[in-house]
Amino acid sequence: MSDNDKTVFVNYEKGAQEPELERTYMELGKAYYEGRFEDPLPELLPLFDKITRLKKESEKDENACPHCGSELKPGSLFCAQCGQRV
Repeated sequence: MSDNDKTVFVNYEKGAQEPELERTYMELGKAYYEGRFEDPLPELLPLFDKITRLKKESEKDENACPHCGSELKPGSLFCAQCGQRV
């Protein structure tokens, strides 16, 4: 390996949700701005639901050990299951 070669670790599970959430927010804003409907609520409800689902999934990930997936207690510095520092 040369000095310029670097290893990058990526958490695909957590990072995958953020771009989808951003795209959904953009889609919601575009649909609302374009205003192709008299009552926007029925047209926008699926986007509201998708945003809520993605945010809940993201919150679940924050309360789980990145090493073993066990639930973490708020303020934990180490996982009670595997001992991994979080």
